[in-house]
Amino acid sequence: MSRSEDRRSYALRIGVVSVRVETALRRLRRDHLRLYEAFRTRRVDPHAVAVTVRRAWPTICSRPRYEIVVDGRIQFGPTRYEEVLPYMEWAINWEVPRTLPRFLHLHAGSMEIDGRGVILPGDSGSGKSTLTVGLIARGWRYLCDEFALIDADTLRVHPYPRAICVKRPSFDALESLGVRVPPQPSYVKGRKGQVAFVDPMTIRPGAVGAAAPVRYVIFPNHRAGADPALQPISRAEAAFDLHRVCFNLFGCQRPGLDVLSGMIRGAQCYRLTAGEIGATCDLLERLVHDRAVRPALSA
Repeated sequence: MSRSEDRRSYALRIGVVSVRVETALRRLRRDHLRLYEAFRTRRVDPHAVAVTVRRAWPTICSRPRYEIVVDGRIQFGPTRYEEVLPYMEWAINWEVPRTLPRFLHLHAGSMEIDGRGVILPGDSGSGKSTLTVGLIARGWRYLCDEFALIDADTLRVHPYPRAICVKRPSFDALESLGVRVPPQPSYVKGRKGQVAFVDPMTIRPGAVGAAAPVRYVIFPNHRAGADPALQPISRAEAAFDLHRVCFNLFGCQRPGLDVLSGMIRGAQCYRLTAGEIGATCDLLERLVHDRAVRPALSA
């Protein structure tokens, strides 16, 4: 072990998700805790996601690399430090559904506004993380940019306020909203290229929300230069699409389809064509503050 390394571990409680980190890399501890210091806890949850990050020193036939180990299994082996934190976050996310079977886990952004839950399901590239940051700046409260965690008993969406991962093409759009994208350190995440992590609590005070019943399900699809528009869809159509972005449809403690149908029963459902971030946020503000809105909307 080099003099620049000192083995340490720490525990985090990020909303409903518990994480235990062990690493000898001082720089990684510093960078990770810069994002999560507010969630640090002395209590170690025996069911926490356990992640270890270490250097793997090269042999004659191998390159130097890092190893990201989750619950005893090597999940990723990045070769550059700039890749370590993004892959560490990715590895933790893959383990969350296994450690929290009482929740149905959807690949979606999730927000809370005036006690009402909003979920934004979408694949990578749909614009949900950028939209999430824009809405936080408007006063919406953050739950997560990657998960909608639906309690199988209460059907409420719960917070997992992880740092928001934004891609390089979104940096200018966020700066236009007054959201500062950290210039350093710069990270790289696979095919996404350069990314940055935004602590939601640096966007504005009180940015993190509380568990709430789901009242809106909105499927975003970003199209550069498009006029933002909302198209209502049926709950049945929304439920069909949601089951395809569910991480644990058959691993939830209650039948996943029952949880989905119960959750969506009280929700309005839309497809969103997302264009310029400011105009798109304006459109969603109109939706949630005008409860009489039902027909198709455009900016």
